[in-house]
Amino acid sequence: MRKTINKLFLIITVISALLLTTGCDLFIKTNKGQVDQKWYMGLTYEDDNGNDTDYTIKTDGTIAAVALEDGYGDEFGIIKGEEAYLNINTIIKNIDKRFYVDATNNLVMFTDATKTYKTKIGGKTINETENTDYVISFMDGKNCYVNVKFVKKYVDFDYKVVKAEGKSPARIVLKYTSGEKNQMTVKSNIEMRTKADYQNLIVTTLKKNTKVTVLEESGDWTKVGTDDGFMGYVPAKKLKDKETKKTDFKSDADTYTHVLMDKKISLGWNAITNLTANGNLETIIEHTKGLNVISPTWYSLSDNKGNLRSYASATYVEKAHSKGLKVWALVNDFGTQDKASKEYTKKVLTDTTKRENLVDNIMTNIKDYNLDGINIDFEFINKDIINSYLQFLRELSIECRKAGKVLSIDNYVPSSGSEYYDIAHQSLIADYIIIMSYDEHYAGSKEAGSVSSMTFTEKAVSDAIALTGDASRVINGMPFYTRAWITTPATDGKKGEGVYVEDATNGNYYLSSQAITMDKAKELYTNAKVKPTFDETTGQNFVSYEKGDSTVSIWLEDATSVKSRLDIMEKYKLAGAAYWRLGQETDSIWDTIYPYFK
Repeated sequence: MRKTINKLFLIITVISALLLTTGCDLFIKTNKGQVDQKWYMGLTYEDDNGNDTDYTIKTDGTIAAVALEDGYGDEFGIIKGEEAYLNINTIIKNIDKRFYVDATNNLVMFTDATKTYKTKIGGKTINETENTDYVISFMDGKNCYVNVKFVKKYVDFDYKVVKAEGKSPARIVLKYTSGEKNQMTVKSNIEMRTKADYQNLIVTTLKKNTKVTVLEESGDWTKVGTDDGFMGYVPAKKLKDKETKKTDFKSDADTYTHVLMDKKISLGWNAITNLTANGNLETIIEHTKGLNVISPTWYSLSDNKGNLRSYASATYVEKAHSKGLKVWALVNDFGTQDKASKEYTKKVLTDTTKRENLVDNIMTNIKDYNLDGINIDFEFINKDIINSYLQFLRELSIECRKAGKVLSIDNYVPSSGSEYYDIAHQSLIADYIIIMSYDEHYAGSKEAGSVSSMTFTEKAVSDAIALTGDASRVINGMPFYTRAWITTPATDGKKGEGVYVEDATNGNYYLSSQAITMDKAKELYTNAKVKPTFDETTGQNFVSYEKGDSTVSIWLEDATSVKSRLDIMEKYKLAGAAYWRLGQETDSIWDTIYPYFK
């Protein structure tokens, strides 16, 4: 009896050892259900009755899932015979931002450092001269689809087209990112699952010795992708032979040459609101020291056709040049100060004919007035027209590059609310990126505070460098103005000026503010007989005093704040500084600025 028990124990021990060494899942409860691959790959949608429904297309062809490098695309592709087409949004978001569709003029375009390639939707010809043996693009409803061959003509990436088979839908598999990726080999036949658990549905069965790319490693499970576009999770113990594969897709970034100054830039914006104001140039720069670029606010959109309202003056440019100043005239999209401005911006930028007219008008003014560069300040850009704005900048950059003129672009401080402006892409095509590091607190704020604290400024600068990857072409825009904040208690039902702020601790109040110059701020606190104290939090001098029932608070712009920002410029090795705006500063502030630019 004892021998039988010992023999049984030995058998159990051996079996247990085998299970451990082979990774057998004999005793693991598994889900044998198969996932609906169309649903899993994003080829279905939930209808009004809550049912999963297959997407359909109006054109001839087969809908194909798009396998990106880490998941399935939001937009499907279409296969027509032997030709594969991607939704242009998929191309822009994942492969290259420089593709563009203009449905108004029936165009699909690609723009590089020197040229724009135009094709008619549904056509086979590029720039009316180069013929292809395939249809380059077509519309299906409101969606534009572009042939992968056309994309690959200009951008280095890999793709694979997999035809539908059984319950598996057609797939277009994309590889487009350079870098190192790990690959592994499947030890034995194993189910790939939708999530990292045996209870989840099966995507497909991977055969022994299948090569997979590691997408994510997490504990006992590994997310992998196959060359034919399946992605999902397998047990980590089922993989072996990890090896690193390097992919190096060619880039044309080095073809984007930049027109740069051979010195640190010290730029002053000169607010010009009429032709007469040009006569004040000598007065506005009389006390400046270290200034080497001036940007008069001359141009804005005047209609929805791409024409400009202009305050340009040849005499102004001649005088500026005689004073050793470069002139980068500013073009904005809000100068008309009326409701039509937003519509002008949208209609001009989204229409290739009108957009090209705008570019032509800008370049004509550069030539006619002997300008050294142009400064773009478009602030009516939303997510709906961002692709058109970037296309405008690409087209303008080509002409500026040809003419040897500087293209600088003004941008908000990097934030979640402005990231769609895509500073990283702008820095590829523009010469300089100017970050408007002010309006931390602005008219309408529900909290009094600095226009631009040092913490705010430094974060804006470091974030911009992280996005552009090149501090030497980032300019920090700083304020020459500040705000006088007036806090008035809300008592006895009396309505005050500004924003109503509820404060359970200190009592509700009204908050208003007024933009003021450096000299005006000094006049206010001098008349109030108070002296500034240094505020450690903002890195600025600060004053506060009572005026009737109200409290006035001012975070001062002065030599202390300006020096701190210029120190930040030096710390991060920026291209320079820009000042909004000339005429708001004290004469003595140039003694602080000059040493950084002499």
